[in-house]
Amino acid sequence: MPRVRLGDVHINYIEAGAGDALLFVPGLIGLSKAWEFQFPHFSRSYRCLSFDHRGAGESDKVKEGYSTGQIAADIVALLDELKIERAHIVGASTGGCILQNLCLDHPDRVRCAVFTNTWTTIDEYYGRIQRLRKDILLHCGVETYIQASSIWTGGVTMFRNNYETMVDLENRQRETIAEPDVLARRIDMTLAHDRLSELPEITRPALIVTAKDDVLTPPYFAEELNRAIRGSRVLVLEEGGHNSYRRNPEGWNSGVGAFLKENEANA
Repeated sequence: MPRVRLGDVHINYIEAGAGDALLFVPGLIGLSKAWEFQFPHFSRSYRCLSFDHRGAGESDKVKEGYSTGQIAADIVALLDELKIERAHIVGASTGGCILQNLCLDHPDRVRCAVFTNTWTTIDEYYGRIQRLRKDILLHCGVETYIQASSIWTGGVTMFRNNYETMVDLENRQRETIAEPDVLARRIDMTLAHDRLSELPEITRPALIVTAKDDVLTPPYFAEELNRAIRGSRVLVLEEGGHNSYRRNPEGWNSGVGAFLKENEANA
């Protein structure tokens, strides 16, 4: 996998296919591997890219500089490095918050935006979950943190029907995971993200994907995002949980693919 220097960090990225650029932004796990169910499908029509966040995977694990805005800046630097003027961009969970920053601060780099299983700003429910995850990390250790996080992100059907693929992603996380202080800073960036009042300024075509059984970022966040972004539409999956693109790739790929096809001409 290629590795490039972007400012203060080396970032690991992957790519496959040819055509218009389609960038997948992972969530808090920060691993490009999270999109393994999308690359074979979309690389038939697009130049697919993803990357390990700073602080995750094979990218550098610096001690400071963790915010959704900073990772958005990393993406702009990556696009510059790869000489990509603009891309269709998909962001999952924390990646959706990073995509909000891109749409607001760098709209000329975004052709269309797909927000999946993400949120607007932390509320009491989601804030409690994130603070609990941080407490588990700091008091119980990295291994317990990984296993506990999968309960929320993988969900019951992943455990029951796709357990081996879930464990494979967990093992990738174990192989490359950062120190607890870096992980804690990455959780803190989710707690700090708040661009809710600015979301009506987003003008790029936007699809918002949610799943009825997402217990981590429930569908009301998708409804709130939809109300804020004029002209956006919502795709509600009957099943998929928080990682709907992994648990229900057929439904997710079909709905997102149709949206991208409609917006291929967007400059």
